[in-house]
Amino acid sequence: MKKIVFLSLAAFTALTFASCKSSKSATTVTSPDENPFGESYEMPCTIYDTEENFAATGTFIGSSKQLGEVQKNALLNAQDLIRNKMASAYKGMVSEYSASVGNNSGNDIERKMTSAGDKIIDVFVNNTSASCLKWSKIGADGHITCYIAILIPKAKAAAQIASEVADKLTQEEKDRIGFNEQEYRKQMEDRFKQYKENKK
Repeated sequence: MKKIVFLSLAAFTALTFASCKSSKSATTVTSPDENPFGESYEMPCTIYDTEENFAATGTFIGSSKQLGEVQKNALLNAQDLIRNKMASAYKGMVSEYSASVGNNSGNDIERKMTSAGDKIIDVFVNNTSASCLKWSKIGADGHITCYIAILIPKAKAAAQIASEVADKLTQEEKDRIGFNEQEYRKQMEDRFKQYKENKK
């Protein structure tokens, strides 16, 4: 009888110890200085929007034997990114402006304003050049990555867009919505300053 009790007690102790051990290993605690997201890296030529500039970094991977094409496509990628930011900020500006002057101003005026902005945005974007240009190492497959960053000054863009809008609208249309080029430019500069897609 003593032998059975002793074996039962030994088995119970072993089970208790095993369950404690397994629950301990299942609840591994991460130390506070470990990065919960794993390793992370910043892309070369990373650039952020500021109050003064719209910014974008474009990338392209291609053959190391066609560096010109790779660089051109990285620039086109950056231009598409910055064009989308500027167009988004400007469309928001036009919508706010139209709402503030009243809905009876007509869709034709809003379309003209949007068209004028899109035209100037395209001019700015198509004339950008790299503010940063970097290349990766050539990979085993012969491919290379190009990184290009570009900037567009917000105040300069706002001034040219306001001027283009003023040229596109007739005097009757300007009178109908109470358009003032200087005021429009100031509102746009404020709207552009507030636009920061990528915050550090």
